[in-house]
Amino acid sequence: MNILSQLQQDPQNKLEEQLRAFSLSYLEDIEETQIFKLFISDKEDEFAIWKNAESQVKSVCGANIQNGELSFRCFTCSSDPNHLYCYKCFNPDIHLNHKCIVKNNIGGACDCGDEQTIFPSGFCSKHQGVSKYNYNQELNKISDSLKKKIENFIKTLCRIYLQLMKRIKQDHDLFNVRLLKFYHISEKWLITPFKEVIDSEYDIEEYYRIFQQALYLNTILFKMCYWFTESRLCFIILLSQIFQSKLTQGSKQTILEDLFEVQVLLESQGPQPALKIKSLLFRFYADQQFKQFTQVCYLKQYQSMWLQKKQKVTKYDNLMDDYLINLQSITSLLFAYEQYQVYLEMAQAVKNYIQIYKKSIEITIGLNLSDIHLQHNQYVAEKLQQIFFSHQYIQNIYEKIRDLSILVHSHVPISSFSQFECLLIFGFRYEYSFIDKIFFQQLQEVLGDYYQQFINGQITKEIIQNFKYDQFTITSYLNCFDLIKPQHLDIQEKNLTILQQDLNDMVYFFIFQGYAISVILDGIQKLFSSQFSTLQFQENISKLLLIQSYQILKKKCIGISVDAQLSEAYKKYIKNKNLSLEEQSDRLSKIYLVLIKNITVVERVFTFFLSYLYFLKNFSSGTEFESYLLDVLQEDKKELKFIFYDVLSKCLQIYVSVQFCQNELIEQIYLGLTDQKDKVILESFDSSFLRIYLFLYDNEGFQDLIKIMNNRKIEKFGSDKILCCLLLKILSSDLDMYNVCCSTLKELPRDLKLSLAKVIQNFYNLSTFLSFTNIESKFREMGIQVCSNLPDHILQICEVDQTLKQLKLKSEYRVIYDPAIFNIKTSINSQIVEKLVENNKSENEIHLGNGISWDVELFKTNNYRIILYNILKRYCEIEYIQKNLDLLITEGFAQIQAYQLLYIQIVAANYFMEQEFQTYAPILIIQLEQILREIQSKDDIQKIQLLISEINKLIIVVTPAVISQQQQVKDTKINLQNKKNQFKEKYNKMQKSEFIQNMLESNKIKDNNDEIDGKVCSSCKLPLSQQSSVALMLLIKKPQTSNFSIISKERLQCFRNNQFNLIDIGVANCKHYFHSSCLIERFESDQQYRRQNDPDWIKIGCPVCKLPCTITLPIQRQLTNLDVESFNQDLQLFVTKNSVVNLFEDQISTLKTLSETYYNIFFDLLISLFHNLSEYIRSQKNLVFHQLLLILNATNMEAAKIKIIEQFQFQTENNLILNILSLIQKYVVIEKDLQRFKVEAIFSCNQYDIGNEIKTQLALSLDIQDELAYQAIEFQKQIVKQENYDQYFLINQYQLEDQLKSIIGLTFKEFYNKFFTKKCFTCGFYNKDQKRGGYSMCLFCSKTFCTYSCNKDIKMGNLNLHANKEHNGISIYVNLNNGNVTLLCSPISIQDYLCLFYNQLGQKIDIQNPNSDWNSFNLDTQKVREISQIIMNSSYQAIIRNLEFKQNQFDLEGQL
Repeated sequence: MNILSQLQQDPQNKLEEQLRAFSLSYLEDIEETQIFKLFISDKEDEFAIWKNAESQVKSVCGANIQNGELSFRCFTCSSDPNHLYCYKCFNPDIHLNHKCIVKNNIGGACDCGDEQTIFPSGFCSKHQGVSKYNYNQELNKISDSLKKKIENFIKTLCRIYLQLMKRIKQDHDLFNVRLLKFYHISEKWLITPFKEVIDSEYDIEEYYRIFQQALYLNTILFKMCYWFTESRLCFIILLSQIFQSKLTQGSKQTILEDLFEVQVLLESQGPQPALKIKSLLFRFYADQQFKQFTQVCYLKQYQSMWLQKKQKVTKYDNLMDDYLINLQSITSLLFAYEQYQVYLEMAQAVKNYIQIYKKSIEITIGLNLSDIHLQHNQYVAEKLQQIFFSHQYIQNIYEKIRDLSILVHSHVPISSFSQFECLLIFGFRYEYSFIDKIFFQQLQEVLGDYYQQFINGQITKEIIQNFKYDQFTITSYLNCFDLIKPQHLDIQEKNLTILQQDLNDMVYFFIFQGYAISVILDGIQKLFSSQFSTLQFQENISKLLLIQSYQILKKKCIGISVDAQLSEAYKKYIKNKNLSLEEQSDRLSKIYLVLIKNITVVERVFTFFLSYLYFLKNFSSGTEFESYLLDVLQEDKKELKFIFYDVLSKCLQIYVSVQFCQNELIEQIYLGLTDQKDKVILESFDSSFLRIYLFLYDNEGFQDLIKIMNNRKIEKFGSDKILCCLLLKILSSDLDMYNVCCSTLKELPRDLKLSLAKVIQNFYNLSTFLSFTNIESKFREMGIQVCSNLPDHILQICEVDQTLKQLKLKSEYRVIYDPAIFNIKTSINSQIVEKLVENNKSENEIHLGNGISWDVELFKTNNYRIILYNILKRYCEIEYIQKNLDLLITEGFAQIQAYQLLYIQIVAANYFMEQEFQTYAPILIIQLEQILREIQSKDDIQKIQLLISEINKLIIVVTPAVISQQQQVKDTKINLQNKKNQFKEKYNKMQKSEFIQNMLESNKIKDNNDEIDGKVCSSCKLPLSQQSSVALMLLIKKPQTSNFSIISKERLQCFRNNQFNLIDIGVANCKHYFHSSCLIERFESDQQYRRQNDPDWIKIGCPVCKLPCTITLPIQRQLTNLDVESFNQDLQLFVTKNSVVNLFEDQISTLKTLSETYYNIFFDLLISLFHNLSEYIRSQKNLVFHQLLLILNATNMEAAKIKIIEQFQFQTENNLILNILSLIQKYVVIEKDLQRFKVEAIFSCNQYDIGNEIKTQLALSLDIQDELAYQAIEFQKQIVKQENYDQYFLINQYQLEDQLKSIIGLTFKEFYNKFFTKKCFTCGFYNKDQKRGGYSMCLFCSKTFCTYSCNKDIKMGNLNLHANKEHNGISIYVNLNNGNVTLLCSPISIQDYLCLFYNQLGQKIDIQNPNSDWNSFNLDTQKVREISQIIMNSSYQAIIRNLEFKQNQFDLEGQL
């Protein structure tokens, strides 16, 4: 009896029985049609319903886009920055002038047709949105009988699957996942040793079988659903309705929720990977109702997506993981058999692992998170976000964050980083442009009638008391951290040393805190920058959140304090234990590491709002600020001080712990020195709180600081060193407060602006000009926060030099040096010191700098950096100076920070308490001299001497006259320095000025050396006259261009027509000359470094200047027949290589072609003379011109004279160039009268209105003697000079630049919109292989191409193929991704040769950034000029050969 006949007897029970039996065949492949006919229906008409249901037009695409697959985004058609179009849905024609980009590094679902994500105008023709369809009509396409059968199948399969998962859930804690995977590999590839080892220790077989059955049923379910819904909206709707129903009448949740509940178990604990559920969900998102339902399920089942599990740790864990990775490479039973001996050894290692695992008592917490979590980035439409933030089930996410935060702060290490993901749910959403709208809608609902007052008026006690903190996103989020309480330390004796899992756990802890804080700061930034925000609102919301965080801190203070924890742990684990110093240090390090977890996100948030409100209100004293806080917090002084002291203890404990434990990675994360993007610099929050504490409590604050540090239980000098470093940071700079507040401040308050300026002023020791990128990278190196507001902050301090596109200091700032601010990162400091030494700065300036002097100078202005002013004023008292002096006396203490700190105190004391300091200074000098006699280190001796020197300067009594004289000297120095800077700036501009350089060239101001005048060989330095000599020439076949021409379009026919083409060849040469034998020798030695398949112009070039060479020109005055014949043969060879037809069939054809080649070369030389005189002079083209005349005059053209005259009939009227070419033909080619040509040429030249310098150079090119010139002048007197406006028919460089600007566009947006939607001229779309992505525009014809080959079978890239086909193998391309230029001479190209677009900061564009304003990136006219010069001079190959050393930018194989 077959399966279907059994099902007909008792359908429900039989179906379940057969599916259970079928699940045991989990090794079999799944074939969807077979499953349909076995378990749903074997009727052909019902199968036909599915088959014929494929929709021509679907509602939502939902196609699964794999990472690396071609996809698109259009920010014009969607406000969601993470939306995607698959390549099938993206039609460039409906995105004309849109802000579209190609994506290739992200996966997801295609959103085309999703009305909540993409505007309907952006839909493709196949996906018109759900609103265009009637659900009932779609469902009616499926018969009721088939609907019922499909529903029975899915529910029965789910019932069996969930029963199996229930058993797995009960037993999964008993089994090690690694061993389960080894067991699976053993079963799959018959590697019996693994199975035998595992079976000998565990009864795992049944558990493994159950898991495999569950995986198999899960796969059937997903594959069948995917199969049903392929392009079939009716089945998508049917299945979505089934998943929204309950499994049984008594079920409390839907089938989808049931599946969500067990998914994490299936994914994380199984013997092999489960199918990704996201692919299935993407398909169902075509049904918008189901998408909303899924989001609710996501919220409702969020807690069940997590699996928390205690895990034993062994030293073999990494080895086992490596084995499992290695075993993934097995491809066949034969391969497994051949490696049997290796696997036998592995099995023994697995056995050892099992033994150690069983005995291990080291425990970590493993956190696993289902892939369903990744679906949260699909619920991004504004409507879905409103549902997300307002739904009652969002409390499940808050509760999970609360649970995870408690776990993260516990003393048990965590061995995963999944805990970060729950924070990213909010961070991800806060990126959206409409999130502020949702925030203010929430506030409106929470505040009710008080909303307007909250926005525009003063916040009241009533508003604060009645505020519903659990109904506003940011306050709800902050409350997630309200249950974290300090714990008594309970560490097992054998764990009283730092283990690797402890270090990993601490890294995860810091990253978790950073993410958690950044979520709140991002939310605040969105609130503050919103159009609905006011300054009063910003103060009110800050007060509200300050109060909330303060109340949480008060609750936490009820528990054990960090000081009490430390004291308790010290007594318990260290005191009276007879430990060695090393053992004591190890135990204390472990205790310190654990104590780091005392501080939570709340303390950091509290610090942020304290800092923000301080800058917002601009308090003039600590007392004023304290009164404000007491009023806002409704607190008494004593209680406030108690809470602040508790927070300070925690902040200092973290700082001490990080310094004491000395783990590089932990320290880098804490100080913000990692490469992590959008990092939060935790250390800045701790030092900012200390700064505020000292500001509030003045001397009492300093005493508390010293007291807390003395209580840290580390040896005296250790705590003093740490305190010294901390105070130096506090007193030298308040960048920590900048780091805390910068992301929420577009316009910096004066104090923060000056703090940021101080560090930037230091950078300018390295260069007069710096790029924004350079400053940004230095910020990252130094642990300074880089936020989205940074460009605005920089422009408050710097201004852009429009010539260099780089930043320079504004006039109100000067370059200073303060070594104290570099105490974290020394590499930048080392570079600055090198520059100072280079500039002969004094030892005092190098070692002590002038940073504190700059601060003191600014203190004289009112209300300058109030916090720093007050702290420094207190800390420069004699009492504190003496304490630091005592540190230097202590043997073994001396360190650079101590000297710098003492110097700051000395300079400040002289300013704040001059009289008292003048009295104390001599005593201070005596003490320093005493230290000087006792120390041995040369460095320390030097620093003490410098300190004494500085004190002596400060205490010298001077008369008013002397003071005036000193001031005059100082003013003189400043004036001289200013003049020096002005001269340097002028010089730099002159160096970059084309006009100045042309002037210098035209006046023939040249280096005075033998090589330039051409008298000696550039290789052997012997006279050229001793033997035959040559110049090097580069001939190129000029690219054919349709976008522009150097000839005016109206006259182009005169130079290029059916008879001849005079603009086909370009010529370049250098001013280096060689003996023929010397040059051959140099060429041969150079060839050993060349690749054999390189083109000739790469292999052969000038040994001195690297100019490519295709032909050598004999330069001796007396030419032999061999010289002439050899040169003409070389010309023929060049033409042959660059022609597709044979132009040298017979003697006449040969001579005609040779004539045309000469005319081309002379034409190009004349263009250079008239267009770029300075280049003509520099490269001594007059010599080339004359030698070519000599060779042409010596070339026998007798056989082709008539044909040459017939073919080359130049229209000489009103055109000087054609006149000269006509004269060359008449007198040099035909009549062989060179002298007459020279006279006629000069005469012809005198008829035109051209400059004397051009006439001079033409005379030099013709090598005219005085008597010839006289004859020409006399003859010219008889002729009336013609008025002629069009004497060249050429466009000048400025006209060419205008043409290029018109082609490219003046902004990146204009450029991109012109060309992106044109599609690739080769494939008609965009390259689907996005591993080799990119899209470029040909500047010569405006055609667009995929940068690399669209055809995998063709190795040569599109850019090379196009250049070879249409532009004689040469082209210039502009990349649409970034505006970078590619210079190509096939097959060699140089990418990123230059960039065409920059913003006001001199930055290049990042089109992947949805917030980037494409209109703000303007075309750089200087770069356009460079391109125009390349075109005018035909210097493509010369540039490429000169840039050979930039190998990372070169493509040598023609792949572009």
